[in-house]
Amino acid sequence: MPTPIHPNLRHIRLFVACAETGSLTSAATTLGITQPAASQALRRLEKLLNATLIERDTMALTAEGKIALKRFGRLCDLIRQACAPIAKAAIGVIETRLTWPHLHAITGFAEHSSFSAAARMLSLSEPAVQRAAREAEAMMGISLFENSGRNVRLTTMGLSAARWFGLALSEFESLRDELLEARNHYAGRISIGTLPLTRTFLVPDVIAVLASRYPHARFEIMEGSYEVLVDNLERGRIDILVGALRRNLVSKTVHQEPLFDFELSIVGRVDHPLKRHREIAPDDLADYPWIVARRDTPSRETFNAMAATFPAGKPVRQSVETGSLNAIRGLLLKSNHLALLSRHQIRYELEAGFLSVIDHPLPDSRRPVGVTLRRHWLPTALQAEFLALLREHSIGLD
Repeated sequence: MPTPIHPNLRHIRLFVACAETGSLTSAATTLGITQPAASQALRRLEKLLNATLIERDTMALTAEGKIALKRFGRLCDLIRQACAPIAKAAIGVIETRLTWPHLHAITGFAEHSSFSAAARMLSLSEPAVQRAAREAEAMMGISLFENSGRNVRLTTMGLSAARWFGLALSEFESLRDELLEARNHYAGRISIGTLPLTRTFLVPDVIAVLASRYPHARFEIMEGSYEVLVDNLERGRIDILVGALRRNLVSKTVHQEPLFDFELSIVGRVDHPLKRHREIAPDDLADYPWIVARRDTPSRETFNAMAATFPAGKPVRQSVETGSLNAIRGLLLKSNHLALLSRHQIRYELEAGFLSVIDHPLPDSRRPVGVTLRRHWLPTALQAEFLALLREHSIGLD
């Protein structure tokens, strides 16, 4: 995948300085360049964005310029956050020397854990990526990398810098989308992390509505464990995480918004042997193999509470552990396995008569579903509409 074309970071800082001072001359002086060079840099930035940012006769920001100032200001702040461990006196100098290749090299390594994989992602040579990463480390004056045996990995400060740089890159992509939205062209992208409870009904339903409104919009759905998806959210790789909320989330970088509550049910195939029982006791449930959710998930907590009621002489048969709804469906349809699922997850199978709910109460099975978002995240209009539709479609799902 070719690396997107980005403007020179010095041109971005020039534009921000020009907008803040209202003078191209003052901005040029701040950055230590001549006014003709500053004027040429501003034209290059506008050409790359295909936008007019400043009215030359009055030096006032255009509507597009106001959008750019908002995003570029945030972008510069994020890069400054990456430099926070550095002495304050040196931050300004280092900021002016960092380039897009430096940011891409660090974030690419963080995402793929190797220079070779990062190079393939960026369509660059491995030496070029490694050189850019090491240049960033040298100019920042802090250890971003460390050797672990024969491997190289990011230090704690390296991981922190990669996160801030990744968020800065996301701000630029959001700027591109917002400029298009200002022209009533919704062709941006929303990247959504989904947990099992919302993959089959809520997220697809909302995407279907939004895709019909904006045919050129793009939607990326990412699956994975909660830990992986939260990490991707914190780094700006995804915009929104939708699924079961965590009870004790303590984070300085993300926050949760509940949408509705769900309850789990015991599910088996429509002709499961337990369907012939008039009453079902824990002893009966212990006779069958179970498909369980991954550890440290709300569904697994509910299963553990239920399994604690099984007879002492019957060990719990946790036959399969998976978060894949497709795998769960297949096993349920072709065996006597049981699983804990919400009715929302299997609504089509229930309607078609393939699966059935086993009538047995579950202790403490009510859990909140919602969205997890980055603190201080500024959504584009398309992303904000997606969030609004999530809230709207969640009404009545309790």
